[in-house]
Amino acid sequence: MASPRKKSIVSEMKKISKKNKTIIGAIVVFVVLIGLVMIFGTPSAETVFKDMNEKMLQTKSVTVDQTMTLNDNDGSTSKANAKMYMDMKSATKLLSKGNFTMSITNSTNPLTVSGDLVKIGDGEYVKFSEISSTDYSVESSFGPIEAKLKGSWIKVRDNDKYASMAKSPLKFFSTILPTPFANLDAAQRKDVLGLLRDKSLYTIEESSKVEILGVSAYKYALKYNKDQYKKVAKAISGYVNYFKEGEDDSGNEIKSLTVWVDINTKQIVKIEFEGTSRDGSIAGTYDFTGYNQNISVEKPSDYYIESELMN
Repeated sequence: MASPRKKSIVSEMKKISKKNKTIIGAIVVFVVLIGLVMIFGTPSAETVFKDMNEKMLQTKSVTVDQTMTLNDNDGSTSKANAKMYMDMKSATKLLSKGNFTMSITNSTNPLTVSGDLVKIGDGEYVKFSEISSTDYSVESSFGPIEAKLKGSWIKVRDNDKYASMAKSPLKFFSTILPTPFANLDAAQRKDVLGLLRDKSLYTIEESSKVEILGVSAYKYALKYNKDQYKKVAKAISGYVNYFKEGEDDSGNEIKSLTVWVDINTKQIVKIEFEGTSRDGSIAGTYDFTGYNQNISVEKPSDYYIESELMN
């Protein structure tokens, strides 16, 4: 029979997964907001408006460095960090690889999980580099588990006790990315862009020219219409299989959204947002680099299922 401590650890692991799902639901609106800003130009130059729109339509791949923080109403804090390369040339199969760290901080079972990720369509693989806790009693239970799983590629399955923890960041990082216009045909682009160009979707509250990450950029403070967003999300999810509409987000709201666009390349440089979810407050930062680079994403040549390593 499992000890109370082990039951508590399993419960806390489930809590990590729940909190990451909350993050996904809270900011899935962010995906379409990226598509929204793809049609922006400068406040006064129609030619830049057109150039940026055309440039962003060519986005086939990008690397996104992301940081998310959720401050829960129960006093705990969950964080997710990742740097992921996303290949979006296919409308049916997202290719992605990178690394991640998830952590949850509270007074009972603080946990940190990190590793490398690979996603090829529905196939997902994780190689853990850390499964640990700052609490000695919790760490003593995780030590043997980490020793068995660390350093080996594992195929992620829903029913796995530990590998399934990687499902949340994989889903999260696969959803929060620039809207993949590159794989839409002409009719689909016209449909989506028609919705994005609806002025009821957004309001530019403030704009200014700034220097950021070594480039000259325009900084936009934005507000968006949640109902209009849902129309855009529905349209995109009908064309791109791996883009999923969020679950019930009635308790989620984006309070502030700031976007930086490179004046020369007409590409998004950085996005920051703050908001609320049903479980607390949420904030995120995204840096975009390496547009349209062709990086190979391949399935690990040697991998296990979790039970093979645990037995």
